[in-house]
Amino acid sequence: MEGTEIATHRSKERRTKALMKNKFVFIIPYFNCEEDIRKTIYSIISQSYDDWRVVLINDMSTDKTQLVVKETVESLPPQLQCKFLLVDNTEKHGEVRNTIKTVRNIDDNDVVCRLDGGDWLTENDLLYIINSVYEDPDVAIAWTAHRWSYTTQNISGPMNLSPNQTVYQHPWVSSHLKTFRCKHLKRVPEANFKDDDGNYIMIACDQAVFLPMMHLANQDGKKLQFIPIVGYHYNIDLTNKNLFTSERSVRQKMSAERIRARGFVS
Repeated sequence: MEGTEIATHRSKERRTKALMKNKFVFIIPYFNCEEDIRKTIYSIISQSYDDWRVVLINDMSTDKTQLVVKETVESLPPQLQCKFLLVDNTEKHGEVRNTIKTVRNIDDNDVVCRLDGGDWLTENDLLYIINSVYEDPDVAIAWTAHRWSYTTQNISGPMNLSPNQTVYQHPWVSSHLKTFRCKHLKRVPEANFKDDDGNYIMIACDQAVFLPMMHLANQDGKKLQFIPIVGYHYNIDLTNKNLFTSERSVRQKMSAERIRARGFVS
């Protein structure tokens, strides 16, 4: 191939790559967050990257959140309204069941973003940044840093596994915003998402979903990528002195320990 032809070929390759876009699907379960759910929705429609859609799941809210969601979405122009699917559960599902049930109807190569109702994205260009990460076909799972309320507190970071260490033995660093290529979750055996009684896990749900998926991806040589940007506002009341000592916090810690002690279920 002559020099001019090579240059033209490379130019075409660059243009093709620039046009390659991932499709993003936000899975957003919500419960009693009527004061903040608008911020959740607005943070998505404000994204400069436009290839996204949203599944909003009302997980048995008892306040006006369901009404606020409906009114907010219906107030959007038609080209945005059509990007939203509103789901109303008739029984409490919890994060694990909501996520597993929803991904069954998502294409394998779409990138799922797990955003909780009442939390929001902090960067309008965030999806462009995440899209650039997933241009690498070996990236299976990626997550950003976050902020607890309006602070610099954050537990996310890179996962640096030692040669004989599994993801179950590594400290939890894969927090919000959590994203993954859909096919990697579909491969995980259902038993990983359930407790010893065969019920879907209802607490420490993020670890119940992500640890087995990360385990399989890591075994296959896929990348678990930390994105060092604060992309997520975690709506939490840091003035609550009992925040980390409450009964729920204790149960959450115990559930996470059981999930890790059990490890991957084949």
